[in-house]
Amino acid sequence: MNFYFAPMESITMYPLRNIHKDMFAGSVSKYYSPFVTAVKSKHFKNREKNDILPVHNTPFFEGQDTPLVVQIMSGNSETFLWAAKEIAQLSYKEINLNLGCPASTVVNRHKGAGLLSDPDYLDSMLSEIFEAKDNMQELKDIDISIKTRLGITDESESARLMEIYAKYPISELTVHARVKDDFYKNAPRLDAFCNSIKRYRECGGKALICYNGNIFSQKDYDDTMAFIKKEGIEDEVSSMMLGRGILENPALARELTGGEALSASELKDYLTRLYAGYEEYIPEDRNVIFKLLEHWAFIHTHFENCDKYLKAIRKARSKGEYLAAVRNIFASCNFI
Repeated sequence: MNFYFAPMESITMYPLRNIHKDMFAGSVSKYYSPFVTAVKSKHFKNREKNDILPVHNTPFFEGQDTPLVVQIMSGNSETFLWAAKEIAQLSYKEINLNLGCPASTVVNRHKGAGLLSDPDYLDSMLSEIFEAKDNMQELKDIDISIKTRLGITDESESARLMEIYAKYPISELTVHARVKDDFYKNAPRLDAFCNSIKRYRECGGKALICYNGNIFSQKDYDDTMAFIKKEGIEDEVSSMMLGRGILENPALARELTGGEALSASELKDYLTRLYAGYEEYIPEDRNVIFKLLEHWAFIHTHFENCDKYLKAIRKARSKGEYLAAVRNIFASCNFI
């Protein structure tokens, strides 16, 4: 089983990706950038462009043993193809179309999971993308993959979506086992996931299959695989995408491949390196700290009875205050 590091807006930026790849080399087979938005004016936001520049992602371009995939957020074929061409010129080999983001600001613009509400339009958009790709020298050797949900409000919508995806030569299909209205709540719809993959194969779909949804621990992985095996599609699922789980436990992929569990000293080193990485491009201590607090929202689960110490981290406004608060939580709380 391959494990992928999911794209998460504003969090999985290049400092995190580079540091994680260096510290947990070999456990993650593929990393994804947060989406870059393809807009009518045909330009990327500076923050998005900087995040995918090869100069900021040298660990992924030196030897290219672990690929970095750029995800595109687009609501039509024209802007997607423009963005894909720009990204291909940066020497990326795979581009992912985001059809899963459930945020209302995205969905209301008919992007992300919003495209799932109009299957006919989505079919037409994909047709235009793949027809144009075959005639564009810059995109001829680029893989196009898709990350999707099972539908908008009801999992039964997935049957039509799988029929559409099966028509096109996508390289990999990542299915988040929820509908848009689930957001990130409720248990993953494993039964619907399995049925959707069966439907995709019945329709002739040949893409690799990646599962996404609530893998936080070895037990989550084992239970999910047991269900998939019971449904007879274990040979169809070649990878799993880890999102919130790998933010909570940076060593999750390593553990799932039989490696050592995360240690306190390892997590401390990880956080120290993250601070230094963010410090290079984020101005002012408080802004760096705000960025680190996004990580603490997940990793605080490693510390027992830590509320008082976590509060001090959240209240820190200078580098000195933050580092002192971090030292205190490691020194005073039981690491689990």
